[in-house]
Order: sequence, then C-alpha cells, then structure tokens
Amino acid sequence: MNVANGIVMVALVALSGCGQRTPHETRSGAPAEPQADSVIVALGNEPFWNVRVTAHEILYRDPEHQDGYRFPPVAAVEDGGTRVFRTQRDIPAGDPGPRVLELRIRPGTCSDGMSDRQYSMTAQLKIGEATLAGCAWSEPDTSQARTGGR
Repeated sequence: MNVANGIVMVALVALSGCGQRTPHETRSGAPAEPQADSVIVALGNEPFWNVRVTAHEILYRDPEHQDGYRFPPVAAVEDGGTRVFRTQRDIPAGDPGPRVLELRIRPGTCSDGMSDRQYSMTAQLKIGEATLAGCAWSEPDTSQARTGGR
C-alpha cells in the first residue's frame, strides 16, 4: 500500500465516524438489525478496512478499493450472542474482488488502536481468504436524505 492510499484510508476511517451520533452514544450498544433509518459501521486497521451495513446493501472498502464492493443486504443470524451477516455477490467468473463477506458483530468495548475512541461493539470480518478484526457501532443512516428514502 502506498502512502497516498494510506492517507486516504485514514481519512475514510475518520470520516466514517462523523454523523449525529458518536460511537459513545449508540442506542443500546447491542448490535441491532439495521433498520431503514440506521446503519452498522465496522472498521479496522493494519490493514485498513470499513464495512457499512444498511437495509439496502453491505459495502466493503479498503485503500485499494475506495469505491468499494457492494454486497446484497441480508438479515443477521444470531450465533451465541454474535450477530452474523453472511452475504455473497453474484459476479461472473474471473471478475475481480471478493464474492463472499461475513461480518460478525458482538457487544463489547473496543478500541481501534489508533485513537482514544471507544466503540460499543467488536467486529470480525471474513472477506475472501482474509479474516480481520476491528470495532463497530450503530448510527443513523444519513443516506436516506440523498436517496429519497429508498
């Protein structure tokens, strides 16, 4: 990863926390099913990554894929106190990018290791062959205003 991509990803990670609610102000700290008006955000570093789970899609981003990979939305499955989102993209054979994404969210205090921020949930992401650890929180879905509520 070059320096420019690293700087852009740090900015994406920092901006992903912007909004009306901070990680300290989540409703209950429980990994709720995303509703039409909320989003679950998960992120990690070393390597940097970010996932946004909405009622409309699951979007994965990293420094090399800043536009991200869009996955169809799925309902979470409960697995021993952990909410598990498993989804896959239907893409033609040979197309680049991951086909399968699994995001595991569970309540618990989490620090991203790069800031003093404390998050209300922990996250584990399986994307392609990689398994990554990080933090998560829930916030209002501000994209509703841009998409007309769709």
